Amino acid sequence: MSLEKQETDATERPSEQPSSDMKSPGVLDAKTEISILRFMSPRMDEKYQAYVYSKWLKSFRYGAAFMKMVPSRQYYESYHKLIETLLNKPNSFTRIAVLSDDHDVFLGFSVTRYYTLDYIYVHKDCREHGIATLLMPQNMKYVSHLTNTGSDIIRNNPNYKHLTYNPFT
Repeated sequence: MSLEKQETDATERPSEQPSSDMKSPGVLDAKTEISILRFMSPRMDEKYQAYVYSKWLKSFRYGAAFMKMVPSRQYYESYHKLIETLLNKPNSFTRIAVLSDDHDVFLGFSVTRYYTLDYIYVHKDCREHGIATLLMPQNMKYVSHLTNTGSDIIRNNPNYKHLTYNPFT
């Protein structure tokens, strides 16, 4: 698998927009080439935006044990509004990992603001391939949303021990 970071500012290259619905990534192999599309979050293509909302809402709901305590309807309505607020901030950027030869195959995403990682998600079939590393800018200091998996990574991976969980950033 080629994990060279090929970052594309998708807001300046409209031809990079997908033409059909997102597809399942399937199994990645050593020849798989990955591109990272970068959007100012408020200008993100609607298709990518819908996928970010869907995966963020579901993965945080089931990936952070305490979120299961919130009644389902209340969680989805309230958290959708919070995500919308974060994505509409002028300093919010979304990076989306896709297959280089098919931008309709979505592998994961990250949402950041200045020094804060708001969220990072990698499709379950694509984990352990370095995609999260490609999605995370080097200057991150804080994490505003933390799942059980994210907490384990910050505690156990020396590359991320510098990150501080702060839900109020």
